[in-house]
Amino acid sequence: MLYDPSNPVVQLCTRGIETEYSGDLEKARDLYLAAWQLAKNDLEMVTSAHYLARVQSDLVEALRWNLTALEYASKTTDQDIASLYASLYLNVAKSHEDLGNLREAQDHYLLAHNCTHDLPDNGYGNMIRKGVQAGLERVKGQVDGF
Repeated sequence: MLYDPSNPVVQLCTRGIETEYSGDLEKARDLYLAAWQLAKNDLEMVTSAHYLARVQSDLVEALRWNLTALEYASKTTDQDIASLYASLYLNVAKSHEDLGNLREAQDHYLLAHNCTHDLPDNGYGNMIRKGVQAGLERVKGQVDGF
């Protein structure tokens, strides 16, 4: 199992998600930041950085946190991490797209696409697959040679 619900970092991120969905992004950011500060291993760093990226109002900061999550994913030895790569690449791609870095966005959407075989066959996996496909469609024709 990738995430242990009794893990304090996971618990803070869960509370952050609930708070984020209720509309209080500032409090959610505080919870995610507390999770980041509490994180002690690479998987906890991936998790907290991923959620910190979601609540950034500054696009450069969102990209920085998305890249941080990807960096820590590459360091983790957890065998289940493969199922996260499509989502992590998707988030980096979207950050690049939002910043107008279309070549980088395309590259990361393609990396995400190449990882979709590791996604579960459920609602989450389908959501990520659709996001990757939509991203590829958005950048199609905007990047030379694509």
